[in-house]
Amino acid sequence: MSPQYKYGPSKAKEFYADNTVVFLTGATGFVGKTILEKLLRSFPGITKVYLLVRISGTKTLQDRVENDVFGSKIFDTLKTQFASTEDFHKQIIEKIVPVQGDITLERLGLSDADLAMIQSDARVVINSAASVSFDDPLNNALEMNTRGPFRTFDVAKGIKHLSAFVHISTCYVNSPMTDAHIDEKIYPHPFGEPEEIYAMLSNMTYEEIRNYERSVVLKTYPNTYTFSKSLTEHLIQKRFKEMDLPVVIVRPSIVTAAVQEPVPGWVEGVAAANKAVVSCALGQVQEWIGQTSKKTDLVPVDIVSKIILLSATTADRTLTRPPIYHVGTSTLNPITWGLFGSYLCAYWRAVDRPRRRVSDDIRFEMYHLPQFKKRFDLRFGEQIRTLAQHKDKEGKRLKIRISKAMAVPMTFKTFASNEWFFDVAETLRLDDAAPVELKSGLRRGIDWHKYMEDYNAGVQEFILREKVDRSVVVDYSIKPLELVLDSSSSQH
Repeated sequence: MSPQYKYGPSKAKEFYADNTVVFLTGATGFVGKTILEKLLRSFPGITKVYLLVRISGTKTLQDRVENDVFGSKIFDTLKTQFASTEDFHKQIIEKIVPVQGDITLERLGLSDADLAMIQSDARVVINSAASVSFDDPLNNALEMNTRGPFRTFDVAKGIKHLSAFVHISTCYVNSPMTDAHIDEKIYPHPFGEPEEIYAMLSNMTYEEIRNYERSVVLKTYPNTYTFSKSLTEHLIQKRFKEMDLPVVIVRPSIVTAAVQEPVPGWVEGVAAANKAVVSCALGQVQEWIGQTSKKTDLVPVDIVSKIILLSATTADRTLTRPPIYHVGTSTLNPITWGLFGSYLCAYWRAVDRPRRRVSDDIRFEMYHLPQFKKRFDLRFGEQIRTLAQHKDKEGKRLKIRISKAMAVPMTFKTFASNEWFFDVAETLRLDDAAPVELKSGLRRGIDWHKYMEDYNAGVQEFILREKVDRSVVVDYSIKPLELVLDSSSSQH
């Protein structure tokens, strides 16, 4: 039996017509920016969007909004809908209210006036702020990804007419459950009682946390990011009734370039899969740790942003636990790492050489860890030993290049060596009932051939800032040799 919502996905337009003031954190990030653009383009009835913006160095609040948010190419489509820059400013920019703050500070570092303003009229909170680095020390990851959301919840408790609080998590909170079918729910934490884990970590010294990270966390989770996100979800569920907030949790998988909106291929940043594409494109990494036959879970960012906006319509503080929505492709039509790599190689061998390319050796070979390490030593061991004797600039640059050939594959190791199958039944129910503005097309699946062409072109244009020539013919029929080899011979 379907839950009885006040609005629900079929009434998403009414929801945003009634709830016209949004408080968004993380708007300078890849996902946050996409949410903001979609909200402004598809819901003209939105009257105000508060953006939490962190200030550092000499940049002002206005600088960050104008350059780091609206300076992005993602807003080009929206800008074309207005006759002039003045019209765009009057009808869009004037809706934006930037507030200086930081999720690592109590009350988010908001001034008394800004806090009172947000709490007086915000109706929807979308928490997209997070550290998505896989290399963060555990104390940093906890500060951003666990304490940060609870500071945002504390601010939300004072909002007078709050209709929804969307917390953005990740499918990989359940990364210890390899090769499993994972439902849209919270499973028991592998380390025990979440409140006890959190209390213990809160009382540890810096050295004790570092030791716990190495000896406990990284023995079970691939990185501190997934652990900190997992702990946060468990604490949300434990404190759900006590917090008395209409929280929903959205778990995207590996977020990649837009499939459709605002333009196919739009992408920013070099985190997650983008890092793999850039590393291949620039000839920085040729050999990876993993198996070509393993399925990965890539999901376009515009699908993610639509589900995030849809999910808010199902928020209900009277529930016993928060609704959870997976956004991924692993149970619908996933792509394998081998096919992903073949699309990268074909594209980047065909197009003009990027200016930042360090090597024309464009390969995407995968090996098990022992074989990878052995090959790494054969390829770079002698150079590393020679470079140890040199302190010049050129030597330092070469050391950095060689270190990437080890560090980048190591960050992907767990994700390219295992599979997870994230159930999307609840998400598909949302999507099936969605109005056309928020219909994601997730059920239809991804045309990977077309998508990977657009994704690579998007990296070329928006990340590497290179000119894209769509007349270049990319021959995808000839797979790179390493991807047509039998997996037993190429990986053992």
